Amino acid sequence: MKKQLSLKLSVALAFLFLGIVIVLAYSAISRHFFILGMDNIVSANMDQAAKSYIDTLPTETRQHRNEFSGYIMSHDWSQQPSLIQQSFSEPKQENQLYKYIIAPWFSRPEKIYFLISLNINGEHLYISKISTVDEVSGLIHANIKQSKKLLFIISSGIILALALVTWLMLRRISQPVSQLAQWTHSLNSKTLNDLPPDFYYPELNEMASLIRTSLSSAQQSLEREERFLSFASHELRTPISVVRNNIELLAKLKQSSTISPEPKFDQIIDRIDRASLTMKNLSETLLWLSRDDNDDLSRQSLALNEITEQLVDESRYLLTDKMISVSVSTKLDSFIVQPEHPVRIVLGNLIRNAFQHTQQGEISIIQTDNTITIINEHDEGDDYRSNELGFGLGLQLISQLTEKLGWGYSITNDQQQYQVVISFLTTANELTS
Repeated sequence: MKKQLSLKLSVALAFLFLGIVIVLAYSAISRHFFILGMDNIVSANMDQAAKSYIDTLPTETRQHRNEFSGYIMSHDWSQQPSLIQQSFSEPKQENQLYKYIIAPWFSRPEKIYFLISLNINGEHLYISKISTVDEVSGLIHANIKQSKKLLFIISSGIILALALVTWLMLRRISQPVSQLAQWTHSLNSKTLNDLPPDFYYPELNEMASLIRTSLSSAQQSLEREERFLSFASHELRTPISVVRNNIELLAKLKQSSTISPEPKFDQIIDRIDRASLTMKNLSETLLWLSRDDNDDLSRQSLALNEITEQLVDESRYLLTDKMISVSVSTKLDSFIVQPEHPVRIVLGNLIRNAFQHTQQGEISIIQTDNTITIINEHDEGDDYRSNELGFGLGLQLISQLTEKLGWGYSITNDQQQYQVVISFLTTANELTS
């Protein structure tokens, strides 16, 4: 499963990314305006030198190329040095500084060529300058150093400010979020009726209200189902007892009657008997599930092999008219220390489901110490997947009972075999230890 970032870390990384973007953008803007400022200084110096050049030198001297105040000035483009003519095309726009830089990657420029075309008092001039690395360093090194220092201070301040704001914001947000998580974990059937505390933010308060409402609704539904199961199971006990008592009475009447027995009559009585027994087991299972005092159940030493064999014999009627072979392997003198009724309910359900929903094949019941394994081996043609081997309600009840009592319970299934393993954990040895 892919590991997910926490909300706190996600927000922190988002602010860190934002801070880096701001610093980089500010650095790029600072560099741009620094270079633009230096270009403006060079343009102003060249303009000032051109004015001094016109005011100082006579007209006939200015007809040729001259070097004045470190700049090369000429009226004709062809009079400019060959390096300038090779680096630039003849400028068509006046009062615009042209610049050509010779510099290796990530190092200071070795040479910078400057060129500008000016019109001063109706006199057109081309002014150029070639600055070497020493001249460039002397010209702008101090400004670059000062700008870098200022840029570092401002960038560091921005990063520190963002880090401080991020920390304060995360601290302010994470505290109520953590309180919401703790409150959610503390919810149970008793605390659901209490109003949720104030989590400072309206969104968190709304989420807490939704959580409480959803859990309350689920709790109410669960309580209704438990009450229904409990009431239904209690109410069913009386009619089931009446049915079973009347079946026993019919059996006694049949024995004392002089009338010859009718086979169909016996089959009907037998089906009623089996159905009433199934209803009895189911109602007892539901009653056990609805009990809350399972920790106080009386435990006793039980012979697991004898209980297993008894339950197999009681459920053999489900194998009538089926092509099924049953093998039962038990270990003598295998005792467990458990409450007897839940053990019989769970084992009875497992064995009864295995017998009832297997149509053909082989059923193996293996008991070793405190563990029982039930294996259904069936023909490939049997459609067990269509009804999930028929272990519907029975297996759900067993799963809840074993979880409630802390017993081991596992199911494995493939195309030709279904296996259920249940371990009762506590053995008789623990009773004497």
